[in-house]
Amino acid sequence: MITKEFLQYTGFCAPIISSLGCAIMLVLFRHTHAKSEEGTLHRLLVSYFLLVSLGWICSLVYVYLPLLYVRINILYYLIVFWSQVVFYQFIYTLTRLPGEKPFSRIHYIFPLVIVGTFAVWSAFVPFETQVYIVTSRGEVAPGYETYSRFFTARLLLRGIWNISYTALAWWRLLAYRRSISDYSANADRTSLAWVTLLLLISFSLVPPSLLSAIFSKKILIASLLLLIPQLLLVVQHAVVCYNMAVGNFVVIYYPGEEMETESKEDAEMGMEKETESERAHKRKKFEKYIYEHRPYLNPDLRITDLMQAFHTNRTYISRFINREYGMNFSRYINMLRLREMEALRNDPACSRLPEEERACLAGFSNFRSYQRVKRMAEKENRSCFPETGKQTTYKQ
Repeated sequence: MITKEFLQYTGFCAPIISSLGCAIMLVLFRHTHAKSEEGTLHRLLVSYFLLVSLGWICSLVYVYLPLLYVRINILYYLIVFWSQVVFYQFIYTLTRLPGEKPFSRIHYIFPLVIVGTFAVWSAFVPFETQVYIVTSRGEVAPGYETYSRFFTARLLLRGIWNISYTALAWWRLLAYRRSISDYSANADRTSLAWVTLLLLISFSLVPPSLLSAIFSKKILIASLLLLIPQLLLVVQHAVVCYNMAVGNFVVIYYPGEEMETESKEDAEMGMEKETESERAHKRKKFEKYIYEHRPYLNPDLRITDLMQAFHTNRTYISRFINREYGMNFSRYINMLRLREMEALRNDPACSRLPEEERACLAGFSNFRSYQRVKRMAEKENRSCFPETGKQTTYKQ
């Protein structure tokens, strides 16, 4: 028979097992499959999983070994803060734009100051008093009322800390999505829908922490409601580990960026000076390359891949596509793929192929990516690619 105590113990162990398991899998994956530029992301995730496992081990110690917990509570306090910071640094690195400043160390220093202050304060509080606060599950120790409340307020502080860094991560994700559409045309990887799911899970972990301001720790620990955030953490670990393993992301990187001397303003001024005949010639040359070489059939095509072909920089190509076709790079390439999809349907040699295979032949990374692009096109009433003048026909 499954008892309440067994479920509680399992709930504490589940995040420990899942985080350690994910850390081991990422380490093994990194040595065999990971690209060199992804090393920082993997190191951050492994660090995050190790901190999470240590944090839940400390929580387990709090419930079952209070004397030991008093001796390690400073470590637990630091882990609570740093685990969220490491996760945010992972999101920051994943969505970092070229030219942005490196991740600031102040995010790690500030928690260190808070925990250091608490450590000094704890040095003047008798060990027996700290044990009483733990064993009584948050009761106020006579003569140490302020310390007792601060000691037991860590769940509440954790909730506030979680909200702050999750909000920062949301802001990062929005900025990334505005920039990635002008860099990569892989709709499946650039959406980062799984990161959105991670942030939603992070927000869902906040209410249990805030409940500590309403209910005592005795009630919270005895309640099976704690199983909800524990299980959600297991889901979060599985989601992030899987998507990192399959490479379901795109890190924006501009090779030779330091060699790019032309700014956005320079590109705009250069375009303004072009005559109509020059514009028509460049457009014809651009379309000739696109329809002869069909680079859009590469599912991982990036705007930097076109730089060498046209002997220019990404800024000019981006501005050119936006001016001539009224859309960003990602949308332009995906519209070409939709048109290729229609051509494949009308081709007798491909008419019997399944839609999934046709989607891959048209340049989409998978059928799900095709469906996402198609829905977006239909939503914008752009189900077919706009006419762009005289264009070459498809060669099957």
